[in-house]
Amino acid sequence: MKKNGFRNGAIGAISLLMIAFLACPGQLGAAPKGKLVAALSSDISTLDTQNHNIRINYIVGWHLYDNLVTRDQKTMQIVPHLAESWKLLDDNTWEFKLRKGVKFDNGEPFNAECVKFTIERGLDPKCTQRPTVSWIKEVKVIDDHTLRIISIKPYPVALQRLSNFQMLPAKWLKEKGNDYFATHANGTGPYRLKEWKRGVHVILEAKEDYWKGAPAIKTIVFRPIKEIATQISELLTGGIDIVRDIPPDQISLIENSQIARISKAPTLRVIYLVMDADGRAGSSPVQNLKVRQAISHAIDVNTIINTIMGGNAIRTAGVLNPQHFGYDKSLENPYPYNPEKARQLLKEANYPFDRPMRLVTYTGSIQNPRAIVEAVAGYLNKVGIKTNINVYSDIGMWDRLGREGKQNDCHIHSWGSGGVYDADAIYYNYFRKGEAFCYGSSPEMDKWLDDARSTMNEEMRKKLYYNAGKYINDQALAVSFYAQTAILGLNKRVIYEAPPDEFLRTFEAQLKE
Repeated sequence: MKKNGFRNGAIGAISLLMIAFLACPGQLGAAPKGKLVAALSSDISTLDTQNHNIRINYIVGWHLYDNLVTRDQKTMQIVPHLAESWKLLDDNTWEFKLRKGVKFDNGEPFNAECVKFTIERGLDPKCTQRPTVSWIKEVKVIDDHTLRIISIKPYPVALQRLSNFQMLPAKWLKEKGNDYFATHANGTGPYRLKEWKRGVHVILEAKEDYWKGAPAIKTIVFRPIKEIATQISELLTGGIDIVRDIPPDQISLIENSQIARISKAPTLRVIYLVMDADGRAGSSPVQNLKVRQAISHAIDVNTIINTIMGGNAIRTAGVLNPQHFGYDKSLENPYPYNPEKARQLLKEANYPFDRPMRLVTYTGSIQNPRAIVEAVAGYLNKVGIKTNINVYSDIGMWDRLGREGKQNDCHIHSWGSGGVYDADAIYYNYFRKGEAFCYGSSPEMDKWLDDARSTMNEEMRKKLYYNAGKYINDQALAVSFYAQTAILGLNKRVIYEAPPDEFLRTFEAQLKE
């Protein structure tokens, strides 16, 4: 196997990362005070950190539980967290040294057995989080604070995957069971759960004895508010401190207010149109390649970016964001806007013009979702495709329908890659046959994706991901729209900026006196 210096780099980085971490241990000393209220566009679906794939669930979960490693938002490097250090013993074996003295809310100690339990629970074929750890063959406990994770094959994005996989209390969860876990919390994170009242709020209380130092704000309240207009209204009247995903056309309203401001950051999140090419949800015209190509030609993505998004987005290529490893700009826009070409392809495909096509999307991570889906429907109507559109506000239902293969025809989706800056984080979930969200696949694609996640050779990985992206384009499995910019609306009393990886860390926020 060709070496690319990855292992040496990983080992060599440990000392530097440890120095940086120890120099910034957190906000030690000051007692938490004050309250911050953040709006969520939907209620969380569960407190089971492994039974969802939803950003707002992650946001709440990160306040309650910790990951082995985390990503520094300034350097964007992976740095120690519950794991103090790590090294590669060989291409398939990662050894981690765990932090000592860390306890869950109920007093249960965090140790290597908890890591082993957490990973093995995630490997259950029915677990939603299985793709995060499916590369792992075995976890060996060496002692209470040392363990080895052995991968099936070399896995170059192992640390990135572990930066969003929350550690669980083995003894507590075995005693209480999965149903109890779905509505209760017992983590090592900076906050403990005070109350989750479905549809009303999630209230968290700061831990003054958090191992990294107490967070600055005593109480965090997450409030599900369905309508973005209501969220903004509350932001401008002081009822809400943070609103995620401000629509671009509302930026000036907030910037010109006396009470709130805007913070932006480019993110990994990509927006794209998925077509049920595999027919998971039943027979559909989109199983005809010419129909998929026609839909791709019918949508003017550049105009959507310049108008609805106000320029706060950039084109993607083969569904990938320029920040993803594996992105190739030459794969951008394979089907330029051409309604005449779209009509010709539909005619050649004997498209059933009297049949409405189902076109759906969801609130929760996509800015201006209704405007986007209505714009796409308008473009499709122009070439003769009738549509039935729907915007799901219940993010749990949206996620469940997607995972169960019930999203027929077309759905406008988004994917933030869970903070993993690598094509593996999106391609494997969406284009590897057998994965929960895969609606377009092939044996060739499966092999490229399997090979790309099994080698440390970066040049080889780039070639494999190019093949995958070109296949997505050639088969028009998806229409690449754009990469979204995080646009936070914040009360001016809040000291915090939009995070590039979209994990809203209010435990790092402060309030002005």
